[in-house]
This record gives sequence, C-alpha cells and structure tokens, in this order.
Amino acid sequence: MLGALENLLLPALRKTFGAAQDLQGGPATAPSQGDSRVALHATRLRRPRRTADGDAMPTRDPASQGWQGTLTSDAAHPLDFLLPTEAVGELAEVQSPPGRILAAGDAYLLDDRKLRFFRAPPGPVVVRTRGAPSAGYRERSEGHIDLELRVWAKDRDSIDTLLARALQTVLATFESLNVIDLTGAAPGFALRLTRLRLELTDVTRHFDAAAPTWLLGVAHCRLHGELELALTLGAPEEEGRIADVAIQLHSPSKAG
Repeated sequence: MLGALENLLLPALRKTFGAAQDLQGGPATAPSQGDSRVALHATRLRRPRRTADGDAMPTRDPASQGWQGTLTSDAAHPLDFLLPTEAVGELAEVQSPPGRILAAGDAYLLDDRKLRFFRAPPGPVVVRTRGAPSAGYRERSEGHIDLELRVWAKDRDSIDTLLARALQTVLATFESLNVIDLTGAAPGFALRLTRLRLELTDVTRHFDAAAPTWLLGVAHCRLHGELELALTLGAPEEEGRIADVAIQLHSPSKAG
C-alpha cells in the first residue's frame, strides 16, 4: 500500500533527474557503482491511537457498493466521457489526472450518463460511483505517512544539490494532488488519503554507517490527511420489517 505513494511520485522524480540518474523506490542501500543514488521511501502509515476521552476515535459510516474505473472519451466528441453500464449508482467523484479531484461545474457537467468537460482533461479520467447499501463499513480518521528522500554521493555539494531538487519535485507534485488511492480499485477493500498536506520535518547529512565511503543526505517529510478505510462485503443481510399495522376498534357492549 505504501508503494502506491512511491509509484505516484517516482515519475515526477524521473522527469526531474533524467534517465541517467540512479533512482530507487522503497528501501534502498548505497550504490555499488556510479557517483550518486536518489531514493524515495514511504516508511510508515500511522493512525491516531484511541484516547480515553475518545477524541481520536475513527468515525464509522455505513458502506455502499460502487464502481471505480477509467473512462475513455467519445471519438466523435473528445470532451465527452460516457459512464459504462457497470458504473451503478450516483456519481461520487471524478479525478483527472489520478490524484486530483475535479469540481463539478468548474471542470465538467454531468448530462444523464455522460461527463461533458469544458476543456481537455489534464490526464486520464477516473470515476467513482456510490450505489446501494452494502455490508461492511466506511471509516474515517486522521492519518499520516512518513516519507524519506535519501541521496548518496561522494561530496557534500552533490548531496545538497540532489536533495534540494528531489525535495522541490515532491513538494511541487503535492500542490496538484488532493487524494491518494493506496489500494487501487480493490472491490472489497479500499484505503486512501484525502485532504493532503505535506510538511518537511528535518534534513540530515552524515556518512552512511553501512557504507562509510558514501555521504548520505536524508530529508524526512510527513504527509498529513484524512484516512478513509472502506470494507465492502456485498449485499447486506435481509431484515424482517413490518409492512403495515392494522388497528381495529371495538365498542364496549352494553349490558341489557
């Protein structure tokens, strides 16, 4: 799940540094060759612990069935995107590019089963719908992900330059993102982070204890947001309900 965040950021870093730069995602060690390495590592996702007064208790709501997928445009009308028949329920969210929620009325209008964009969308169009109630739950709470940018080089100037460029790229990328799907479009389980805010917490530079010939620079960041966990288990169990109530009034009989 943390790899989804790394995969979202690595293309931007590759564009910044070019194909020649040694770039790694996930846990990484000092390079065995070359003159530098840049690594991006999402180390931990945390939710607040439950407190005695209940302030950190997650909020639980009923679950609902739905659909998520990428739309294709109408060949004759490239600004129109038709919802497929399997996209049951009402439109809940539109992203373009993935990670950026668009506002209805500003970027598009919903015309029956068709999305009509005012201008070409900036990337693939991803849609989520919300349908019938489902067994399970949708839980919301505060959350954050710890993120590390690591740079190995032989001299301090290279460390500072590479780390600054990597940090600038990551910070700039989050200026255009407001949601991260950490589990993709899994049918029964979804985990995502919304209302994103990235902060730089500290920067360190030292010789790598595991590879003493390399200098290691690390920028620690923390991505804050609202963590949404959805567990969808299919149609809920049927419940017996009272269809109607019949009331009959009887007048008391008179004694003769």
